[in-house]
Amino acid sequence: MANGFSSALLSQLKPKPRVSVSDWCDKNRYIPTGGSPEPGLFRTSRTPYLKEPMNIFSNTTQNVIVCMFSSQVGKTEIGLNLISYYSANDPSPIMVLMPTDGVAEEFSKTRLQNTIEQSPVLRSIYSNKSRSDTSTIDLKVYDGGFVNIIGANAPSKLASKPIRILIMDEIDRYPDNLAREGSPILLAIQRTTNFHNRKILLISTPTIAEKSN
Repeated sequence: MANGFSSALLSQLKPKPRVSVSDWCDKNRYIPTGGSPEPGLFRTSRTPYLKEPMNIFSNTTQNVIVCMFSSQVGKTEIGLNLISYYSANDPSPIMVLMPTDGVAEEFSKTRLQNTIEQSPVLRSIYSNKSRSDTSTIDLKVYDGGFVNIIGANAPSKLASKPIRILIMDEIDRYPDNLAREGSPILLAIQRTTNFHNRKILLISTPTIAEKSN
């Protein structure tokens, strides 16, 4: 009896197997209606080339991933999947950096908020009354973490809070340098230095050779 109890206790103490980003999203993340020609449950099989960059984030030894993709191939879905995955499995301070405040606001309203509302797991995480009251368009708060969505043209917002998960989208559309502040990319990366387990994603369609971020 004692041995059985000990075995049961030890089984409960074992760390849970690490699920990959793609596997979790295939079961839990929904693409909102109106945001894609194929709304509904996300399927990695629709865009198999997104699987590798997503799952590198499941590997604890890698902390910087760079994706240079052509336009309209679903690269922003990687960022949405990472937000979804970490919100549910490893709550963290997350920052999404878009080229401008206007693009950031549009992403928050039309992509992120709709993803949250149409994915049951995420809806339950973000609907906590005490948290939802403090959430805004550019800051989504949940138990154990938050998602800050800002524009690369706003240096004061880049210099505020420590960030563990940094998602930088369309980096070739960022301003080259901010007055007296420098590169918005470097400013954002500096926000992650307090975390040994930070994750940084840089994604973009490239522009001019030799000048592309």
